[in-house]
Amino acid sequence: MPRRVAALLLLVVGSAFGATGPEVLHTRCLQCHNADTAMSELRLDSRDGALAGGKRGAAVVPGSPDSSLLFRAVSHQAEPHMPPTGKLDAAEIAVLRDWIAAGAKWDAAAISAAPRSEWWAFQAPEAPAVPEVAGVSHPVDAFVAAKLAEQGLQPAPPADRRTLIRRATFDLHGLPASYDETKAFESDPAGDDEAWKALVEKLLASERYGEKWGRHWLDLVRYGDTSGFEQDPYNLEAWRYRDYVIDSFNQDKPYDRFVKEQLAGDEIWPEDPAARTGTGYYRVNANRDMLFKVEEQNRYEKLADYVDTTSKVFLALTVGCARCHDHKFDPIPQKDFYRMQAIFAPAVNDRVFLEYNSARFYDLAWNTRDFKLRNIADHLRAIYRPYEKKLRDEKLRTLPDGAQVIEAFETAKEKRSPEQEELVTENEELAKVGDDEVRAAMSASDAEQLDALERRLVSLFKGYGPPNMAPGVIDVGRESPRTYLAIRGNPEAPGEEVGPGYLTALGGGDIPDPPLHVQTTYRRKHLAEWIARPENPLTARVMVNRIWQFHFGEGLVETPSDFGTRATRVSNRELLDWLAVQFVESGWSVKAMHRLIMSSETYRRSSVAPAGAAEKDPANRYLSHFNRRRLQAEEIRDATLFASGKLNLEMGGEPVVVPLDQEELYGITGTPSDRWVVTWDPKQHTRRSVYLLQRRAFQHPMFQVFDAPDGMTTCERRNESTTAPQSLTLLNSRFMVDQSQALADEAPTVEQAWRMSFGRDPRPEEKAAAQSFLSAQQKRLGDAERARAELARSLLNSNEFLYVD
Repeated sequence: MPRRVAALLLLVVGSAFGATGPEVLHTRCLQCHNADTAMSELRLDSRDGALAGGKRGAAVVPGSPDSSLLFRAVSHQAEPHMPPTGKLDAAEIAVLRDWIAAGAKWDAAAISAAPRSEWWAFQAPEAPAVPEVAGVSHPVDAFVAAKLAEQGLQPAPPADRRTLIRRATFDLHGLPASYDETKAFESDPAGDDEAWKALVEKLLASERYGEKWGRHWLDLVRYGDTSGFEQDPYNLEAWRYRDYVIDSFNQDKPYDRFVKEQLAGDEIWPEDPAARTGTGYYRVNANRDMLFKVEEQNRYEKLADYVDTTSKVFLALTVGCARCHDHKFDPIPQKDFYRMQAIFAPAVNDRVFLEYNSARFYDLAWNTRDFKLRNIADHLRAIYRPYEKKLRDEKLRTLPDGAQVIEAFETAKEKRSPEQEELVTENEELAKVGDDEVRAAMSASDAEQLDALERRLVSLFKGYGPPNMAPGVIDVGRESPRTYLAIRGNPEAPGEEVGPGYLTALGGGDIPDPPLHVQTTYRRKHLAEWIARPENPLTARVMVNRIWQFHFGEGLVETPSDFGTRATRVSNRELLDWLAVQFVESGWSVKAMHRLIMSSETYRRSSVAPAGAAEKDPANRYLSHFNRRRLQAEEIRDATLFASGKLNLEMGGEPVVVPLDQEELYGITGTPSDRWVVTWDPKQHTRRSVYLLQRRAFQHPMFQVFDAPDGMTTCERRNESTTAPQSLTLLNSRFMVDQSQALADEAPTVEQAWRMSFGRDPRPEEKAAAQSFLSAQQKRLGDAERARAELARSLLNSNEFLYVD
């Protein structure tokens, strides 16, 4: 019997088996109230610590349970209720009451030397034995079958091949399988296992794989092409990191290397531009770098984001909750937040030269071009200003007090009287002079000069493009700014100075000072290696849980970015630990995890729930059948373009901005001419959605209504809502109307329409219904082509198109 189970059984039966108050405290309280963590400054590892208490006063008053804060908290008579993981059993509470009433005696020698933190996620995973289940050979299936048997559930039968290829292709590519691919798989003479294995290998080898799974990672690291907040300025080269992520997944880059490159590529592989591009992780977040006169606050918020995002993404811990006080539930003291912040404190924004010479030549060309542009701008002002003043004054003279208004505009702003400032404000719109007005009034001589300047401008930008650089970070020298604990999270109320260190819940420890004569602090290097080490109890568990979640819709832990004490119950702890160990032993290969999971019968089951599953396991936590899901926002758009034959599979490069109708641009901050600059080449408008511009202060309408994240914070799982705006978007948006017409043009027959939309032939009753619909629509609209477009639109709105079984 496992030691923890035995200990809990001992506590449940209480003092009849000799359990004492200190033993209850040791087993249930010491993970948060030990010498290293001491949350709320309370230590419960000795009698003196219990009597001294913490921030709220003495925890134990010998002889008086009702006066003891400890007893009142565990019995839920007073806030905060303890422990945060759930109320103690009645027997445990009785033991503590009797122990305090008897004087709170403490026999330290009688307490077993158990680990301080008993929480399962803080213990290194060990691969359990694979359960022996009759008729089951796959290890994943064995773990799942054992749980199903415990719950009295039967597994669903296997799904058919057409369902499986659609499921796998969307899971790995985010796209549907074509009609030809589906027919080839259905008719493959190989056995089911061999045909399936070949299909999975083909899908994993495709570049489409990185686009789909890169999108999952971009959600986690709060990727965006703009910075957010009021101005929402562009992150001009953020796309370099996006392409790095897609390429990393396509390469099957070992996950431990992937982690290290993002956290400290500049410190571990300083001569490798590709590795340093990974540090774009720090640069693609919502940031306040371009907000004025709040630079210190900007820096502080950026560091807080680094702590919060890094702990959630790589460790599934909510360290950000300890910014203002000790964590309410996990053994993460406030000091840990600032020790982790100290790791990032030396990092500053940097440009990664992807190829040294071209990057340097870009700087030289920019320098020369900017000098020429200033000269051109001076000449333009000299031409434009007289006309602008003349035309403005002509407009203002039409006002009853025109002379006064003109005088107000002529007066320098700092010298205007309040009355003049009011006149300027009231007539600002009238005074505006447009470019077309100036050109219409311009003399032939000035127009000739303007034409020459425009030709010079065009020649300056013929070879212009994005620099061969990526955004990243770097430490400047081995010295670091000092870091202080912020009292109540207020950086203007500094407390004690703290140095960089690891989380005490995972063993703690200080990060050493860097060697002499180096150009970096190596703080992030130490953090990256500490996180990516095989012994870290969380890193592998967290990633395999995410992989499982993206395949099945739910992780084995339902809170994928919180493995702390508030995490949901693990549906199959043994399977999670077994997968984590396999992940490390596979060389941290994500594709190996796909092969392992997808080769199981569990993954290949039908989505039809077997008898009794809805009553015994309504959430399908034990996976008696596969979870049906709606397509995500990007999948809907990409699948629509795929069905219409318009999908452009060009990869990488600067973000694409697609045209939107005026009403779709409602709510955008600033003017669309600045904030939504449509890409000039129409061929680019049908690129995959992962390559579209991702603004933070304004989302593409289709992505917004279908639950895509806004990129302000890490998104570990997307919602799956059903709302009226979704239906209205699919029925009436210009995009869907245009693609319906394109599908109708490519598929003039009912059979072709079904093949392009669903990857199959229509059944006889479907074909008859479609023909009847076309006849009625042609009669109503007077146009066979428009009737086919209406049929196409109905197919693209169907559940079969929008859901994966």
